[in-house]
Amino acid sequence: MKKVFLNQFNTAELESLFAHNRIDSVITVFGSCESHGDHLPLGPDLFVPTEVARQAALKLDNTLVVPGVPFGTSMHYNANPMAVTLRFETVIAIAEDMFESLIQYGIKHIFVLNGHDGNIAPLEIAQRKVKARHKDVVFAFMPAWWYLIGEHVNKDFFSEWDGLGHGGEGETSITMAVCPELCDVTKAVRQMPDDSIRLGKNVQMIWDISEVSATGATGNPTQASEEKGKKMLEILVGLVVDSIKELEKTNWDFDRRLAHKIK
Repeated sequence: MKKVFLNQFNTAELESLFAHNRIDSVITVFGSCESHGDHLPLGPDLFVPTEVARQAALKLDNTLVVPGVPFGTSMHYNANPMAVTLRFETVIAIAEDMFESLIQYGIKHIFVLNGHDGNIAPLEIAQRKVKARHKDVVFAFMPAWWYLIGEHVNKDFFSEWDGLGHGGEGETSITMAVCPELCDVTKAVRQMPDDSIRLGKNVQMIWDISEVSATGATGNPTQASEEKGKKMLEILVGLVVDSIKELEKTNWDFDRRLAHKIK
């Protein structure tokens, strides 16, 4: 089996890859450790993007996967045991240090695959800070995969709410596809946020999980299935692969003025 995770290689193998220009990009993975209800383990936010990255790298020629960060900012999910939460500043610092470490070896194409909502803001800050210092480094950021699936499935694929939710139908389904032995959908409970809190239509409410859920999960995981999860996984892997291949066509130059510059 082809190796794709950075920590699976030894020094000689990496030196050979660099010598033959076989490392063009890396996928970095960021997750969390927090309650997702009684029906899921604490780690979907790490397990899912890690598997997506692994499968994507297997389909790519010059892409490696950096081992995922298992913790994130989870202060809004700490009502149930037991969230390991990092400060926003810590996530920023970890991401910055990771990116700088990669850059020092000449890695200038970095795909950031995030599995946790609490990481979105600090990861963007980290990328922008590093980008300001290294103008030639290109970041591609997939901040919230769970919002992408609905665009690529039939409208009746999910039972409601486009499968959204913390440990909801979509996340439960894809976790069942990735690690079925850790899931028990018989313990799933439907819990829609609209039933517990008045959500603004034109603004984002900054909620704590205790305000929208009695179980640590939201959405309707009772309608989840491994079959749906496998389809979701296939879609996500395809999105990552297609994005990186498209970037590779122009050596990650995403400037639409490229054609004019060549002329």
